[in-house]
This record gives sequence, structure tokens and C-alpha cells, in this order.
Amino acid sequence: MALKVSIVGLFPTVFSTRCKAVCDPAGVAGLRTIESQLSEYPEEIRAQVAAAAEAVAELVRFFPDLQIELVHAMSPKGLVLSLLHRLKRGTHAIIAGRVYSLPHQLEDLVRTVEGLLTSNR
Repeated sequence: MALKVSIVGLFPTVFSTRCKAVCDPAGVAGLRTIESQLSEYPEEIRAQVAAAAEAVAELVRFFPDLQIELVHAMSPKGLVLSLLHRLKRGTHAIIAGRVYSLPHQLEDLVRTVEGLLTSNR
């Protein structure tokens, strides 16, 4: 069974299919950054996208086979995860029932993923 990390936050690609700047999921996932894409969004949204992009980039760098899912906090799945794990505002990563606040607990998340991957081998 593959290990999966869910990153829950507010991401502009889900707000509207007609966002003014063309929303680029690859940019949100950290594959490339398009600053103009996010310029029309509030600072809170830009901070959450930056935290998610940093987490994805760091996790992929160390664990290229790790499954990472971006979940919008206002989607049905995001609402369930938020209620289940009592998530507050901000961006959070969830893995194996543990919650990490991003970007502050990114190093702890990387250590946990590493530990889980080593124990599964």
C-alpha cells in the first residue's frame, strides 16, 4: 500500500473555474511558480499556496514515490478532514492520522514520512 499525504488548505484553483488569472494546478503543486496567477488573491490564500508548494517540493525531493493530494478546505473531503482532525485556519498536512501545520512543522512531517517509509520496508 502506498503512503499518502493529504494537504488541506485554501487553493485558488477550486474557488472558480473562471478565475481572472489562469489557474495552474502545476504551479500550486510546486512544479513551477506563476506569481501573476496568485496576485489577485488575498494574502492568506497566497500564503497557503506557498506553504503547500513548499511542502510538496520538499516531500517530492526526498520521497519521489510518495502520493500527495491537495484538498481544498471547502470541498466535501476538505470539510470532513477539517472536522475529523479539528483543523484551524491555515494549511495542514495529514498522514497516518497525524496533523502537521505548514510550513512550521514541515521538518517534522518529513521525519514522520521517512520513519513510516522505513518501517514499511
